[in-house]
Amino acid sequence: MSAFRSTLVLRTGLCLRKAAATRTLSTCFQGFPPGMKSENSMENSGVVLRKTPCSCNSSLRLLGSGYSLGSHRSHFPRIHCTRGYAKKAKAERVPARSADKKVRKQQVSTKSHMTVRELAQAMGKTEDHIYECLLDRDDIDDLESKTVLDTVTIREVVKISGMVAVPMKEHEEKKKEVKDAVRRPPPDPSVLVRRPPVVTIMGHVDHGKTTLLDSLRKSDIAAGEAGGITQHIGAFSVELPTGERITFLDTPGHAAFSALRARGALVTDIVVLVVAADDGVMEQTLESIKHAKAANVPIIVAINKCDKKNADPEVVMRELLSHGMELEDFGGDVQSVNVSALKGQGLTELAEAIVTQAEVMEVKGDNKGPVEATVIESRTDKGKGPVATVVVQRGTLRRGCYLVAGTAWAKVRAMFGETGQQVKEAPPSTPVEVIGWKDLPSSGDLILEVETESRAHEVVGWRQEQKKEQKLAEDQVEISRKMKEHEQQYQAVREATKDLRRWQQKKVKYEEFKPTPGSEKAKSTEPELNIVIRGDVFGSIEAIMDTLASYDCEEDCKLKVIHSDVGAITESDVEMAAAFDGLVYGFNTRVPKDVAKLAEQKNVPIKMHKIIYRLFEDLKEELSAKLPTKEELDIKGSANVLQVFEVTVGKKKVPVAGCRVTQGEMDKRRDALLVRNGEIIFRGPVSSLKHLKDDVWTVKQEMECGIALHKCPDIKHGDVIQSFEVNELPQTIDWNPGF
Repeated sequence: MSAFRSTLVLRTGLCLRKAAATRTLSTCFQGFPPGMKSENSMENSGVVLRKTPCSCNSSLRLLGSGYSLGSHRSHFPRIHCTRGYAKKAKAERVPARSADKKVRKQQVSTKSHMTVRELAQAMGKTEDHIYECLLDRDDIDDLESKTVLDTVTIREVVKISGMVAVPMKEHEEKKKEVKDAVRRPPPDPSVLVRRPPVVTIMGHVDHGKTTLLDSLRKSDIAAGEAGGITQHIGAFSVELPTGERITFLDTPGHAAFSALRARGALVTDIVVLVVAADDGVMEQTLESIKHAKAANVPIIVAINKCDKKNADPEVVMRELLSHGMELEDFGGDVQSVNVSALKGQGLTELAEAIVTQAEVMEVKGDNKGPVEATVIESRTDKGKGPVATVVVQRGTLRRGCYLVAGTAWAKVRAMFGETGQQVKEAPPSTPVEVIGWKDLPSSGDLILEVETESRAHEVVGWRQEQKKEQKLAEDQVEISRKMKEHEQQYQAVREATKDLRRWQQKKVKYEEFKPTPGSEKAKSTEPELNIVIRGDVFGSIEAIMDTLASYDCEEDCKLKVIHSDVGAITESDVEMAAAFDGLVYGFNTRVPKDVAKLAEQKNVPIKMHKIIYRLFEDLKEELSAKLPTKEELDIKGSANVLQVFEVTVGKKKVPVAGCRVTQGEMDKRRDALLVRNGEIIFRGPVSSLKHLKDDVWTVKQEMECGIALHKCPDIKHGDVIQSFEVNELPQTIDWNPGF
């Protein structure tokens, strides 16, 4: 009874038709259990009684579940209406949803460019879900977790997933807020104090730049340099006999170090252009002039090696004049001094010219406020960690300062001068080595002082974010370009197949866009050289990478730089080279014993060099070794075809050439060429060689023989058959790195 009361629904309907007889409610209660025949008692018992109009003769329907009516079934009128009552009953059971109430979709915060992984995390889905939404793309096979998607693709994926894309306004507002550190405005001229001039010595390789600097500071730098050539920027502070202090920057003259020369010209006040009197104006001399003029820096010409017998300073002056250098001897404003760096001649005149030029320029600096400096060189020291050679341009650098350079920052732990002594403070124009960098800064980066460590973190984080966004934008440009290429290719195929049947169109499109069989295998067999580069300083790595950028023989052998960094060769370098079947190059660096042992176990070559052009000579040899050998045909014998016979072998007729050997000897063990009118029409083995009726291996000159070539289609009278050997000759890579 309790089940009946909890589940029974009683509905009554009043028939509105004219001919219908209306039943009273009491007539329908026959057979109900006692106490439930009245309407009130049924409602009190948990039975729901509803009165609804019906469009037929039905007046009552009793619904129940979980209760068997048994003998009472015959007393209940069984009325069913499928048109009017059922719809209204359903409407009563399920409340109608208001028309203005919409289902709220999940919102997804999106950016203008997102990777597949970032989009999946924002949507709360897996990466496979993103791939499923992009199945109709042509580049579906190229999609990876780090693939950058554009705004249209992001919205499409979100829409397919039944969500709503909402741009990240917070991110855009945050992007507009600039948190970078910037230089101070120009100082008031009244607060400027006199400072030593920064002089950069530039010129062609082996013209005596470092020897000149040696003589000025009375040291022996050139003797300690590999190959006698400068391969870094050296920063030194020199006190002249007159008491004047000058900061010198010695730049390399080799072609590979163009970026170092440009950097030296940008941070200098005066450029001393060294030209050898016995060699004249060379390529790097002209490049140094261009860098100095681009930086708007005055030039003083030092004509070196004037003590040599074949020296001719007048010729050098005329050559400089032809390149726009108007010297004072020819009525111009450019000073020139004849010197001999090796014998110390003319150094006093050169120092006086530098001091005079500095006085004319009124070289002054601001030694107050936050520090501004430039990274001249950077390297990784085993005991000191990342070390940067800097030249202070503004302010005074002290221990404990917080510095930011690019995406690297430092708290200055110590400073050292060019002789290795510790320095407490560095005013403007002072070159020092700064220790305390958390990461290695790049050469040429601007150094700015910030207030606190948290501010340094903020600036570096903002710059890294900007760098990341720039990289995403560049990737998006490349993606858009590839998508456009795919679209153009697809439209071209579609236009070409518009008149074909549907199954023919599908076949053509499949043949056009399917991967070529064996393409991966073909790629893997292409010559390729993978290298890892380690250098002593950042400038050396920069010079090597700039030279490698001129590599133009990718069709012959691909060259890939897997990794490049500053410091000693590490185990990770060896592991990386082993994974890519490559080798490791070290430039002016070292190899720890455990790393050398690991390289021997992994069979990874490590090649150490101290002179840059020797490194590239070795690299050219490695590239040439990767090239396939070149075939050269060595003709050992030649025979003229005098007559052609047909011999039956089994069921086939084989042409046999009756020949006379005119040169060398014909050998059955060698392959042969069939030449007709100077053109090779067949190349293959000799199936038969006979002299008279005997099978022979060789036939010498002026002898007659019969020759049958294996599967040769046609032999005619007058043809020439040549016996040859193949010599494998090594190829040389056709790349000129400029040395």
